[in-house]
Amino acid sequence: MKRIVPPICLLLAVFLLIAGFAILAIEKPQPSVELHRVTAAGDEERREVLENQLSEQKLRRTGLIVSVFGLAVVLGSVGFISMGPQGQPPA
Repeated sequence: MKRIVPPICLLLAVFLLIAGFAILAIEKPQPSVELHRVTAAGDEERREVLENQLSEQKLRRTGLIVSVFGLAVVLGSVGFISMGPQGQPPA
């Protein structure tokens, strides 16, 4: 089992890094046409609701990016730590 864990962790870390950069490549949430229309019409209540939704989308995206890259770092670290020294026989 000790011989299979490091490669799996490192492979998962690489996949997570690829996924993280793919998420970064996707455009950030932008204000919708409806938000622009409501702002122009002067409907303050609806504008606040739509702006809150936009800020929640941005926060979720940021959280997802941080989580994916953080998990990639953790799995990469676990993969390298679980390899152990090469010169010692297994206990």
